[in-house]
Amino acid sequence: MSSEYGQQPGDSLPLVDSALISRSPSMLTTEVGGEVLMMNVERGCYFTLNDVACDIWHRLDAPCSFARLIDGLVADYDATRATIVADVKAVLRQMVSEDIVRIA
Repeated sequence: MSSEYGQQPGDSLPLVDSALISRSPSMLTTEVGGEVLMMNVERGCYFTLNDVACDIWHRLDAPCSFARLIDGLVADYDATRATIVADVKAVLRQMVSEDIVRIA
């Protein structure tokens, strides 16, 4: 899973700017050597995140809106807003499917 984040089209996850994104309470996480290691305590599954997904995870330390998440990433990455939106939707789609994050 670690190499897949951010590499799939993100159009299948409908998100509005006001959608609230938060970390799932079923995830235990730790950082080892700069890498985030995760375990879903309900499913017993382990995950690692690539650099961009790790950045998104850190930005979700407190729940935030999709718009705020995108604004922060646009300010920090050298890519168009449209590219960042598509990539973040792809990451979030995978994270939601594994109950890593939740969207309300």
